[in-house]
Amino acid sequence: MPRRVAVEKDLSAIGDHLAENGLEVERVDMTDLTPSRLQGYGAVVVSGQTTNFMGMEDIKAKVPVIEAAGRTADEITAMVKERLQLQD
Repeated sequence: MPRRVAVEKDLSAIGDHLAENGLEVERVDMTDLTPSRLQGYGAVVVSGQTTNFMGMEDIKAKVPVIEAAGRTADEITAMVKERLQLQD
C-alpha cells in the first residue's frame, strides 16, 4: 500500500507531523481530488468540516479517509499508520 498521504491544505500542522513520522505527504485541495487521483494515496486526511469532501456522495473510494476534527496529530498519525499497516 502506498505510503503517500493526501492531507487537506488547511491541516498543515497535521501534514508536518505525518512527514516527520516518515510518511510522504501531499497537501491537496479536496475539490481537486478525483477517484483516479485517490488511488495514488494510502490514506486521505480531511478536516471534517465537510463529510462530502469531493462534492459527490455516491463516489466510492478504496482509500481510508480519516477525519481530523477533535483528534491530535499523534492520534491521526497512529490512525494513518494503522491503516497503512506500518509499524513504529
